[in-house]
Amino acid sequence: MKIKNFLTVAGVMAALVSCGTSNKATSVYKLGGEWSIVKVNGEEIKAADVENEPFIGFNIAESRVYGSTSCNRLTGGLEADAKTGKINFGHMGSTRMMCAKMDVEQKVLDALNSVDKFKFTGNGTLELSDKTGKKVMELKKK
Repeated sequence: MKIKNFLTVAGVMAALVSCGTSNKATSVYKLGGEWSIVKVNGEEIKAADVENEPFIGFNIAESRVYGSTSCNRLTGGLEADAKTGKINFGHMGSTRMMCAKMDVEQKVLDALNSVDKFKFTGNGTLELSDKTGKKVMELKKK
């Protein structure tokens, strides 16, 4: 009987450990997909201020980020750690078109260059912040 009890307890413990591990991994996968950029440095992005909707897409499986700054397309590498909340966009590149409305584009690019951390909020948004913890971007899932 003691061996049976031991095996039952060991099985439950293994299940709990594996659940804890998968929850941490799942939170990185929550980044996956496309997110509309709704605020940059506290300023709301308005439809009248952009050529196209600015967004960021996260391809977790391929460690890639892509999107639109409202005028130009961008792409780059992605490293994210759910445990620490750290995020890094590596080797970013973008198209170089000229648009009538470039203000939002520059704000988006500047904010992306300062991003250091990510966190999901209770209201379904994703916040990106700089090294000091200042929120530089707010995104909503498309």
